[in-house]
Amino acid sequence: MKKTYLLLASLLLTTALAAQNPTAYFMEGSTMRSQFNPAFAPLRGYINIPVLGGTDLSLNGNIALDNILFPRNGRLVTLLDSSVSSAEALGTLKKNNLLGIDTRINILGFGKFTKNHKNFWSFDVALRLNEDTNLPLSLFEFLKRGQEGSIANFGVSTESYLEAGFNYSFPLLNDRLYIGVRGKFLAGLARASVHYDQFDVSLQQDRWAVATRGTMDITADGTTVSPNPETGTFEVNDLNFKPRKPAGYGFAVDLGATYDILPNLQASLAVTDLGFINWSKKSTVSGVSTQQTEFTGVTIPDNGSDPTPDFDLEMLKFNQVESQNLSRMLRASINAGVEYEVWRHRVGIGLLYTARFWEYTTMHNLTGSVNFHPVRWFTLTGSYSFLHNRGSAVGLGLNLCPGWINFFLATDLLVTRHTPQWVPVSQSAANVTLGIGIPLGRRSHRIAAYVREGDRK
Repeated sequence: MKKTYLLLASLLLTTALAAQNPTAYFMEGSTMRSQFNPAFAPLRGYINIPVLGGTDLSLNGNIALDNILFPRNGRLVTLLDSSVSSAEALGTLKKNNLLGIDTRINILGFGKFTKNHKNFWSFDVALRLNEDTNLPLSLFEFLKRGQEGSIANFGVSTESYLEAGFNYSFPLLNDRLYIGVRGKFLAGLARASVHYDQFDVSLQQDRWAVATRGTMDITADGTTVSPNPETGTFEVNDLNFKPRKPAGYGFAVDLGATYDILPNLQASLAVTDLGFINWSKKSTVSGVSTQQTEFTGVTIPDNGSDPTPDFDLEMLKFNQVESQNLSRMLRASINAGVEYEVWRHRVGIGLLYTARFWEYTTMHNLTGSVNFHPVRWFTLTGSYSFLHNRGSAVGLGLNLCPGWINFFLATDLLVTRHTPQWVPVSQSAANVTLGIGIPLGRRSHRIAAYVREGDRK
């Protein structure tokens, strides 16, 4: 049972550590702003510093870390600890407990305005990592109470890939409408999926009975498996990896537009990551678990509470099956915003709706922001987000774009409770966006308030 505890805790904590940032959506000048909407453009062209040029980490879900960890005698323990009662441990959990990661690390990036200072193009290469996890309440009830029942629809899905994208945006309708398109070539590095449709646990006199029906797919170049010669089954530890090249290829597009409804009122809409990766069956190991297992290891607590099974998830074996070519859609997002500028474009008030399509659900967020740009090279943003009817988050953002550097930082981790390692404790979303670049060329003419008479030449 101890290994089960460690597996579950590691999964939850690893997911929480990693986590698009709504605070950065209206942040003028950011070189990563076009990632939210390809119709957007920074104030100047740029060359990004590798890795530091653009990193975006986002965690979203319907539970927070304080649903998993509890303070006891000056330290944090998991909800499975004996000092945490079943009522306290399970009272704040949902029927389906969801955690998801979006990670984007810019490897190479540069962009430039054309001669009219309005059309903008850019090219970038980035590393992407996505993960979805679903842990049903019935799983925690089994682990905490030793409660028999049917544990269904739980699992983990993750994928990593390289993305090379070319973006172009241009004006129409006398500059009131801007259209942006980004085409992206994708090279899949690795993916993994473990999902259980059935995990039935029943107590029969002095032993437990478990019936499972699940699937596992692991894809990476050079992946092989060495099944047990006696049983013909394999575990995760039996997999071997020797990656030398991508294990799949794909294509995606981002589509976006901005429209000036009034001189100071702009609406924007974008759909990002519309595409797929086709993963090679030659690089895939697939397995099916349809086992019925019995075990007698049961621990009876001293307080006379329900017995707890001494059960290890590593006991579950997979029978290897023939792999197939698998096409997987990317995790698409919709961003819809509106911003009203006041005081001669020194203050903007924005409202953003975001929908993210995950493996197990669709998450909806609504963010309001106030954006201060007293001078054209400086933007300070504050935001407040409503998170899928499950909480809220306060965000802060800063962008500096003088003549020699383009620096931006946005996060919602500054005002929330967190651990000394800056892991958020009390909120179910965490976002960090950071970038450093070198400005190129003359400034954009897209914003009339920023265009000086000498710049029009």
